[in-house]
Parts: sequence; structure tokens; C-alpha cells
Amino acid sequence: MMRTLRHAGIIPSVLMLVVVLALNARLQPHFFGLPSVEDNIATFTPTILICLAQAVIVLSRELDLSVGAGVSLINCFLATVPSAAVGGPWGLMGLGVLLALALGAVNGVIVTVFGLPSLIATFATGAVWYGLALALMPQPGGQIDEAVGDIYSDAVFGLPVPLLIVVAAMLLWTILGRHRLGRRIVAVGSNPVAAYQAGIGVAGVKFSAYLVGWLLVGLGAVSISAQTLSGDAGVGTAYTLTSVAAVVIGGISLAGGRGTPWGALIGALVLGVVTNVIYFAGIPSIWQEFFKGLVIVAALGFMVLEQRRTAIA
Repeated sequence: MMRTLRHAGIIPSVLMLVVVLALNARLQPHFFGLPSVEDNIATFTPTILICLAQAVIVLSRELDLSVGAGVSLINCFLATVPSAAVGGPWGLMGLGVLLALALGAVNGVIVTVFGLPSLIATFATGAVWYGLALALMPQPGGQIDEAVGDIYSDAVFGLPVPLLIVVAAMLLWTILGRHRLGRRIVAVGSNPVAAYQAGIGVAGVKFSAYLVGWLLVGLGAVSISAQTLSGDAGVGTAYTLTSVAAVVIGGISLAGGRGTPWGALIGALVLGVVTNVIYFAGIPSIWQEFFKGLVIVAALGFMVLEQRRTAIA
């Protein structure tokens, strides 16, 4: 077990998760009680999905700084579309995922066809997505069909829907990892020149990584919308930083080609639980983002030092 964790590079991430879970359990009454666990799963699910999305893209040796703005755009879009016009709540949720795939395709084309660096390209498209979100919803408001929230808060065979969404996302990752596309994403991320020389279509693989990533972004945006039941152009702002931080905390190399979905999952959980710890520690709301930022910086510094130590060893 330890050898597997060490090979995956997530031992520091696991230790970090254990520490923040212990702190959370100390500060939050009945943290391991069923109602608390269900609430936390529902709250953490969007973060997990968006961090998994970023991880897929990073593995292909790219980055996406527009995921947060994309979440905001999808949320505002859903808050302006009557579900009756698109076939009910399922049609509305499906439309949100389709919009996410369209946004991912735009990013993929700009990066792979036009050859712009993903850092600059997605920073620019993020501004566009945010501008469109503001155009749709200048002020927080609108209304999303309550049936969407009912579906999200429901249970299937006794298992909460948010948990099933996360399990489905992890299964998608597992299948992807065993599929030719998953192996090619890792190969391209590890060495795009060698992958090209081996006959792999580098541009097509990276484009596919963006599509898979934005499928998960779409699910995350729909999950957020199911909880808020309203639109807000600022709802996704924090997810860009959070997703990149979770990738690094999870031991996934920003240089591409190395990492596991479990690392991204653990990184997302660490950041989610840190938010809980800060809240239950009684830190005033005006300082919560400040302290969250400090924790993220400390966690990233620890992970970088650990990766350097491992590389030297």
C-alpha cells in the first residue's frame, strides 16, 4: 500500500489530508456524523469535479485559467433559461454540460490549432466567459428550477447523488487511464516531441483532454447551480486558483505527464476541509480568504519541497 502511494507521489497529500481532517473533527461537532458527512460531500463535489478537470488538462502539459469564469457563465446561463423550454430539469442540466463542452472546445482549438500558449489563451478566454456571465447576470439573481436542486439532494439506493457523481467521475478517470486516449494524454504530457515521433497526434490528444476536462467542469457547474438555484457571475471566481492548487497538492506535475486522479481528489478534499477548518475556527469572514490563501501557499511550498527532495533522492 505504502509503495503504491509513494509511486503515485501522494504520500504528502495523504498526510496533509489526515491533518486537516483531524483539525476539522476537533473544531466541528459531529464531523463524522451522517448528516455532516452528507452535507460535506454535497459541498465538496463541485470542487472535486473542477479539480479533476484541471488535472486532466495539466496531464496533457497544458493549463486552463478559465475554468472558474466558465463555471460562472454556465451558472448564469442556467439561471436565465426556463427548464420547461428545454425539456425539464434534466434537459437544463444537459444544456449546461453541452455549454461546458463548447467552452472547452473553444479553448482546445485556440491552444492546439492556433498554437497560443494555454496560460495566455485561457486567461483571455476566462475574461470573455466572465464578461458574458456579467452580461447575462449583472447582479446575482435569476432562478434555476428547484427540481434541479431536488435531484442533486436526492439519494439512489441510499447513496447521495453528489457521492454518485464523484464516483462516476473517478470511474471515468479510471476508464480513461486504461484507454488508449488516457495513455496518449500521459505520453504527450511527458514528452510531446517523442509522442509526435511515435505517431501520436499531439494536437488531437490535447484537444480531447480539454473536452474531457470541460465535461467535468460542466458537471461541477451544474452541481453548484443545483445548490444555489440562482445565478451569480462571481460564483466560480475561486475555482481557478483552487483547481491549480489542488493539482499541485495532489502531486500532479504542472510540467505534465505525471500524476493520478487520486492525487487530484485528495488535493480537492484538502482544500475543501481547510475551508471548513477556517470557518469553524471562528475566523472573521473578512479574513477567511486571507487565511485560506496562506494555507494554500504553505501547502504548495511543502509539496514543492517534498517533490525536490524526492527528485534528489
